[in-house]
Amino acid sequence: MNVTESVLFTSAAPGAFPLKGGRYLFSVTATFGGGSVALQGLLPDGTTFATVPDVAGNAVSLTAAGWKTVDLTPGQYKVTIVTATSVLANATSVPV
Repeated sequence: MNVTESVLFTSAAPGAFPLKGGRYLFSVTATFGGGSVALQGLLPDGTTFATVPDVAGNAVSLTAAGWKTVDLTPGQYKVTIVTATSVLANATSVPV
């Protein structure tokens, strides 16, 4: 099977984006310096974003280079950066 969706983000362009939904691998590299990079989803009120949980129920928020697997519904998502710099984040669908 092929990857059906992959979105790359940098610290310069962390705006909201749509995802089709399904299983994704969220990966991040950055100069963290005590900061974090999180994946957030739009809640039903249409204005509030909250950090999504990974498949184990933990927040999809990284404080060191790495990745997390997350199951997402179709919708709007954004990457939230707290004091980290030189951020490269990627959300890539995982064929099942």
